[in-house]
Amino acid sequence: MKKILMLLLTLTGVVLTGCYKEAEKTAFDSKNNTFWVATDIHFIAPSLHDDGKEFQFIKKTAAGKDLDYQQEALTAFIDKAKKVKPKAIILTGDLTLNGEKQSAKEMAKIFSPLQKIGIKVLAIPGNHDIFDGWARKYSGDTKKRIAQISPADFKKFFPDGYNLATSVDKSSLSYALKINKKYDFIFLDTNEYPIQPSRAQPHTGGQITKETLTWLKECLKGAQNNKRIPIVFMHHNLFIHNPLVYKGYVLSNAQTLKSLLAHYHVPIVFSGHIHAQDIIKDPTRETDIIEVVTSSFAIADHAYGELKLTPDNISYTRKTVDVDLWAKENKKTAKDLRYHNTYLKQLFLKDGERLAYQQLLDQNIRNKSILEPAANLIGEVNYNYFTGQDNYSLKKRTQLKKSPAYKEVAKYTPFLQKYVDSAINDTNLPDQKLRIKLK
Repeated sequence: MKKILMLLLTLTGVVLTGCYKEAEKTAFDSKNNTFWVATDIHFIAPSLHDDGKEFQFIKKTAAGKDLDYQQEALTAFIDKAKKVKPKAIILTGDLTLNGEKQSAKEMAKIFSPLQKIGIKVLAIPGNHDIFDGWARKYSGDTKKRIAQISPADFKKFFPDGYNLATSVDKSSLSYALKINKKYDFIFLDTNEYPIQPSRAQPHTGGQITKETLTWLKECLKGAQNNKRIPIVFMHHNLFIHNPLVYKGYVLSNAQTLKSLLAHYHVPIVFSGHIHAQDIIKDPTRETDIIEVVTSSFAIADHAYGELKLTPDNISYTRKTVDVDLWAKENKKTAKDLRYHNTYLKQLFLKDGERLAYQQLLDQNIRNKSILEPAANLIGEVNYNYFTGQDNYSLKKRTQLKKSPAYKEVAKYTPFLQKYVDSAINDTNLPDQKLRIKLK
């Protein structure tokens, strides 16, 4: 049941021999070197639910994701792109909620206005996108299995990267392209999915297959020989971003990939999967590689990254989509659209608070004077962690740990105490901005 067998049978399109051809034209000119990076959109087509009882349950277990105003948020994102005009929008996986073919089709339609003004969409799948056995349509209190996205479907709905590629890996949905005279982009398919439509839950973990590693090595070797800088995009993580939550998120063969990328002087990797905003330099200090994870677009505060490339610098800045402003400009009347930022934050805070209540109630804690402050603490810490506002100073960490709410959490639930400690102790790189000066 190896991915390569399925891909050899189902992938369509031209597969280029060898990864690097200097004669190939670059995908873009050098006048505009700004790209947007978004991840984990988890879009479900509005046609796949009626907001009935079964879908209400899905929303309650969605880990703070907004599933009610996805179409509006994406439209606001696209409208902003039409004004700013980045050269391309990069999507690093989990484009759909659970691999619904209809969701991919409708999402592609939302992005279609970009084609008219020359903005490309460069996408790679996540673990929820290909042959996901959880793909469902929700009606009232029922749900039914529906068509799942195949590898060929993915290339059909998000074709730009494959059409522009200088090489497409024969054994996965990975591809590479020459962006301009200085940079190459390499998109790695890190997912483990079956060879046909599935009835099982999606596999959380990921790896780079031996075949793809061989292909990747050729891409990196070509870039090095031609003095070009490769930048890698993928769904799963290269590094551990949180000591408590990394199994199934970090690639199972991350060390192998890291060694290969370091050997060919890859300066930066972009990924997703964990939904949290984080920028980290190799925590083992074995390499100089930096990994950027932009927080999930599906959660507060609809973030994306602005990537700017010059011959001497790579810069990244976290940006957000102002749906409030978009709603007012487009005369939307729904309160949760006109005050969308507040709505998003409350949705995510409540999800963190729910975790605290669950943990404490399991310990038979019923006292509101304990429950409410503890829940508020977890909600706020969780929000700051996922939006990349977790570079707490030593003074702030000390104050938080002296608070009554923290002491109650520590007393009754060691699990939450460990989570809080990990979430307020980001001492690596700042998570909102990055600038790499190239040697």
